[in-house]
Amino acid sequence: MNTNLEEFSYLWNSPESNWALLQFNASPSEKEPRYLIVNTKTKHALLVSDDTLYQHLKETMLEKRVRIVSAL
Repeated sequence: MNTNLEEFSYLWNSPESNWALLQFNASPSEKEPRYLIVNTKTKHALLVSDDTLYQHLKETMLEKRVRIVSAL
């Protein structure tokens, strides 16, 4: 993958960032949590069509301790 994650650093580097991971599970049988990258202020989601890129973004956001919100 040639994508530089630094171009997405606004998701985790800004102290006033409104970006978060929305945790949801489609069914109770799912073991691993699923996440959607959302902006809690604008109520917009960042849709990433590349699965590998999404995985890297999600892992980085978790490592950087970005806020996790629940759909409940």
